[in-house]
Amino acid sequence: MAPHTTVTPPRRTEPTASAAAGELVVAPVTITPTKPLTPTHVKGLLWTDVLVKASARVGGVRLVWNNRMATVTTQATAFWHHLDLTEPDTDWSRESDIRIGERYVRFHAERRDTDLRDTDRRALGDYLTRADREGWIHPAGRRMLDVWRAQLDQLGVADLGLAADRPLTTTAQTMLDALADRGLLVDHRRFGGPVHLDGPRWGLPLRRLIGGDGHPNYLLPILRELVPLIRPGRLFLLVHDDDIAADYLLLDRVLTEFGARTARLPLSRVPVGGAPRSSRYGGWQGTTLGDLAATEGTADRAAYRLGMRLYFTGTLHRRSAQPFRMPLLRRCVGRAARLLGQTPADGTSGSAPSLAAALSLLRTEQGYVDPYRLTAALLGRRSGPPAPELRAIYT
Repeated sequence: MAPHTTVTPPRRTEPTASAAAGELVVAPVTITPTKPLTPTHVKGLLWTDVLVKASARVGGVRLVWNNRMATVTTQATAFWHHLDLTEPDTDWSRESDIRIGERYVRFHAERRDTDLRDTDRRALGDYLTRADREGWIHPAGRRMLDVWRAQLDQLGVADLGLAADRPLTTTAQTMLDALADRGLLVDHRRFGGPVHLDGPRWGLPLRRLIGGDGHPNYLLPILRELVPLIRPGRLFLLVHDDDIAADYLLLDRVLTEFGARTARLPLSRVPVGGAPRSSRYGGWQGTTLGDLAATEGTADRAAYRLGMRLYFTGTLHRRSAQPFRMPLLRRCVGRAARLLGQTPADGTSGSAPSLAAALSLLRTEQGYVDPYRLTAALLGRRSGPPAPELRAIYT
């Protein structure tokens, strides 16, 4: 079990000028390793990657990613329990991300209310305990993480720590005690019921944090990781998709109650086949990150990386409702190849100081460099080939 950690962040104070210029803590919503990376996932990952790399040129940035924020959840462990019951002898190291993802879709399609009542709650509790205390991940999940790492390395996304294992920053009980001390819980455990975050105090709905079975909602691991990181001068940027905006608005309020300065960056989902739905419902075949890697064609890896960013951070802006279009992505890769081909061989097309000055002009009020504005500037009619320093951000 992780050591007991006392959660004693500062009470909220008005931000000072020095705090405003402090460290940016970027906390994207993590992804359960149960399915392939879809266009919506790719959009979120590339927005985060460009934002972190660009913002680091003009200020301090810390990226928060911990696998346990995604694996200490019923969403992941219920699926893994199902795999152990139905395929105990499968060699998951030989399975593709697509085939594992197809099982994930079938698992959700076949679940009924009766299935939920008959679920082996004790077994799920054991899975959650192992994931929390030992960093355990089912072999199918480890296989998925290995595939993701290879695909993201090809894409040029900075290492998220997918191969790393570390405990969440504080324990569940410590976090619950800290929330209770601030009156943020509606706790029915003494009656055998659930624990809710008290959203109504801010005009938001109640949100279950722990079920009557004792199993946590995905928000609890996130709070366990983020709340102990609160420090004066830090700004927490919460990156998430629009579909869970209500949860992240509540998360924002809770972090603020603990003294954090916060901002949210909601990103619209990328519709595939006409609907912006969750990956658990399928429909992503032919559009996963593994499929999109085929857009390289005759272009080299740098063109693939830049082209993917031109499409997902430029064409698909933050609130874009455009459906995924493979022909348009291919055109972006082609344009990337032409841009890179114009870069002088001696690397004299730009300098670090001038790039830092340009990036400063593209910062938002919260202090991060806006990926869409940066990409739009790169693609502007008067823009020349990307400077070597800018290429480092995009490729």
